[in-house]
Amino acid sequence: MKITLLDPAMCCNTGVCGPEVDDALVQTAAHVKWLKSLGHEVHRHNLSNDGEAFQQYPEAIARLREEGMEALPYILLNEKVIMAGKYPSKAEWMQLVEQETLERASKDSPIQVSPKQKTTTLIAIGAAIASSNESALKHYVTAAKKYGIAIQEIAEAMNIGNEVKNSISQEIINQANALLNEMQPASNACAPGSGCC
Repeated sequence: MKITLLDPAMCCNTGVCGPEVDDALVQTAAHVKWLKSLGHEVHRHNLSNDGEAFQQYPEAIARLREEGMEALPYILLNEKVIMAGKYPSKAEWMQLVEQETLERASKDSPIQVSPKQKTTTLIAIGAAIASSNESALKHYVTAAKKYGIAIQEIAEAMNIGNEVKNSISQEIINQANALLNEMQPASNACAPGSGCC
């Protein structure tokens, strides 16, 4: 999740400097560190030190023109302004993170497929392995993930394809050996000009 804080003009990047430090800024600096530790992409810009960065956020610029500097800070989630005029508390950050995680999970939920589509996809995975077709394998494994097919089923299809591939290879090796044997003279036959006859 991408989180952006657009701060008003401050003496430094976090505002945690000088003789009188605002408690909200101290807490926000801690919240930013915590959000980063959770793996979120967090950016923070303020008007005095990084004013040009505001240009990357057209919605914020439009609001700033209408509402004025007093509307800062703006809190953006995935480029969309979700809060203005104050910094979120820890509880509010937790709620925002949880809500975004739930929304992303619902978007990423597997597509419902018929048993026939599932079977066809698994067969295609096995066939791609058996025929050593790398691009088909990638395509059908991606489809299987999208369809929510269990990894154990995908692995089983791959194993079956590998068994088919190996048995075909063994049959070819056996055929090659048979052809070689046909080309060799019988063990009790004499080679021409050997003088054994």
